[in-house]
Amino acid sequence: MDFLKVTINLGSPMVEPGDLFHLDALLGALRVSEVRAELGDGINPRDHHYDLPLEQYRSRSGQWVFKASAFHINKGTASQNWMQTSRINTAEAARHRSEGFLLLRAAKPNPAGGPFKNSLYHYPLVWATLTAYCVGDQARIADLLSQCRQIGGRRGVGCGRVAGFSVEVVPEVECTWALRAMPDDSEQSILCGEYALAMSALQSPYWDRSLHKPALVPTSLA
Repeated sequence: MDFLKVTINLGSPMVEPGDLFHLDALLGALRVSEVRAELGDGINPRDHHYDLPLEQYRSRSGQWVFKASAFHINKGTASQNWMQTSRINTAEAARHRSEGFLLLRAAKPNPAGGPFKNSLYHYPLVWATLTAYCVGDQARIADLLSQCRQIGGRRGVGCGRVAGFSVEVVPEVECTWALRAMPDDSEQSILCGEYALAMSALQSPYWDRSLHKPALVPTSLA
């Protein structure tokens, strides 16, 4: 295992994450996609989230995390607000229904819900380079990242396209892998800067609130 710096360059602006974006979450998603390509859609993603080429840190209480930091979003420009609307032309939908291209159970369209719901979204977009640090297998991490085409939200409309990446060995002192959600009883000697006590998951999937517990979150990435 090596001390590594991961850099991801974007070819289109990404939706700025609202929470910490952990490197192990990205690698876990790529690993699940890899297994799904091998075994099909019948897999349980949570059986493979933790099959990663990363070292682990375990606190005194037995809580553990991967030695992989959250990404630092190095903004090339200031964030910009982007608006997207979602609307279906009902006359066109009626024609498609009569021709058999569209099947609907309801007798008439409901603009308050379902596929005919009119929506308006606002997202912060940013041009950025992403950097993270970890302790792991350089070749295997690079192999997983080679499968990554896009990052972040609204990928279906072209956001967060990956233009390139690098995985390079760095000195141990530079490898700030602990800039991430950490167990609340972590040793002070391994922490990097200031942390705040917050509710967070310690492993992927970080969005699952049933996994949230008291954790130390770095204020420099907040």
